[in-house]
Amino acid sequence: MTFRMSQGVLAVGSIGVLINIADAIGSGRLEPHHAFAPWLALGAGADLLKDRRPKAARALHVTATVLLMVAGSVAGYRAWTALLTGADHDWLDLALGVAVVLYVVVSAGRLLARRSHRAPKSRSDADMISG
Repeated sequence: MTFRMSQGVLAVGSIGVLINIADAIGSGRLEPHHAFAPWLALGAGADLLKDRRPKAARALHVTATVLLMVAGSVAGYRAWTALLTGADHDWLDLALGVAVVLYVVVSAGRLLARRSHRAPKSRSDADMISG
């Protein structure tokens, strides 16, 4: 994403956060879809910081990922519970729950693959030089 696009997404996400705060105060409860605007703002902030402050960018990216997983899990759990009990359910929340499960599975697979391709660290540098 370009610098200008990241700035625009950060601005839109920040405005969305303010709107969601007002909505949560008015309705008296948070909904899983309220997590979308902070997720946008955190992702754009991570993109803007990735060159100058890589550790801070990584922390923002991890925070955005955790936020997305928690909101998706809550939405998916509510929708699947409603579906299984025969109550009214939201198909979008069902899809979000499935997407979060798939995201967790793919992320776990990538992590396992990355860990299995690392060189063993048991050999010292002196052992590697001598042969």
